[in-house]
Amino acid sequence: MPLTLLLARHGETDLNTEERWQGRIDAPLNAAGLAQAQRLANELPTGIGVIVASPMQRARQTAEPAAARLGLPIAFDADFRERDFGVFDGLTEAEAAAQFPELAARNAAYRWDLEPPGAEPTRDVVERVARGLQRLRERHAGQTVLLVSHGFVVRCLRHLIDGVPEAEFFTAARIANGQFLTRTLPP
Repeated sequence: MPLTLLLARHGETDLNTEERWQGRIDAPLNAAGLAQAQRLANELPTGIGVIVASPMQRARQTAEPAAARLGLPIAFDADFRERDFGVFDGLTEAEAAAQFPELAARNAAYRWDLEPPGAEPTRDVVERVARGLQRLRERHAGQTVLLVSHGFVVRCLRHLIDGVPEAEFFTAARIANGQFLTRTLPP
């Protein structure tokens, strides 16, 4: 039986508004992000039977209004946590360029074959997300699942589900904070 998956990106944080890499920084939602989380909960279609979220605070806070509205628990899955951007975490592009000019010039955060020191390689993130996706398929076939995660994770899911090619992985349009996409996955 097919799985219907609603891919939601967490609501806005102050790091989003400052255009900083958040990565593994466990930032909370700001006031706009809390409002986005409530709006997301109100806009969700009927029929959701499962809520899964990254264990990071911003994803949890985004999932909570949906869980309250639907009367469902949130299952947390670390395979859907955000990518660790290593030394770029917490920096703006300008700060990264000033501190790590060679890496920034080579666009190290957005490459398949290069990453900032301490960062999780892109292929490793894709493999991790693929494991989580496979578990969702096995455990929730025939159900509708709300998955609340992060921008880079949604990129990985679109690569895995929609077949977004590697050449377009980093340039494909992202979903905005507090928004979701719906995908139906065959068994």
